[in-house]
Amino acid sequence: MNQELAVFQKKLDACLDDFYQLLREYARIRKISPRVRAESSKVLEQYMIRMNRMIKQVSQEYNDDLLQGISLLKIKMM
Repeated sequence: MNQELAVFQKKLDACLDDFYQLLREYARIRKISPRVRAESSKVLEQYMIRMNRMIKQVSQEYNDDLLQGISLLKIKMM
């Protein structure tokens, strides 16, 4: 594997570890009440929208579809 790609993968792994802890906190928060559950869904949804927008923005900046070759269906099914 390319050295730069290996370093990038390590950085992604670190982000994934942090995100896993955030998801555990998110699950704990959702148990508080039905109202909090509804609000929390909107918070996570907005985060995912912002992530998608960032991917599209960087794709445009570099004229490279960063999602090319990535199966969103496969991701959803896993």
